[in-house]
Parts: sequence; structure tokens; C-alpha cells
Amino acid sequence: MSSETVDLLNAFDHLPEKEKQLFALEVLKRSLPFDSGPLSDEEIGAAANELFQSLDDDGDSTPR
Repeated sequence: MSSETVDLLNAFDHLPEKEKQLFALEVLKRSLPFDSGPLSDEEIGAAANELFQSLDDDGDSTPR
């Protein structure tokens, strides 16, 4: 990964949540269509696990 990419990711990490969502949406719009080729069951499972863990982590910080 280039140093420019690392800098962008670090800057992204410091954005407010709403700005992160807007930024991510723009990145996705600009990168479509994108054909990553077929995904293995292991890759799909790993991506799902990461997504669910991220959602669980976000839920942990929600006031009750």
C-alpha cells in the first residue's frame, strides 16, 4: 500500500461518522463497476464475520 493511501485511510479514521459514510459512498460510486472475480466460500465467510463484528462493535458504544 502506498504512503498516500495510508495517509488517506488515517484521515478517514479521524472523520466524523456522517462524513465517513458520505466519503465511503463517493468512493464506491467512483469505483463501480468493479469485478473482483469469483469469491471463495472462505472469503465470503471472512467478510461476513468482519461485517458482523463491526456491527457488534458499533452496538457496544450505543447508549442504553
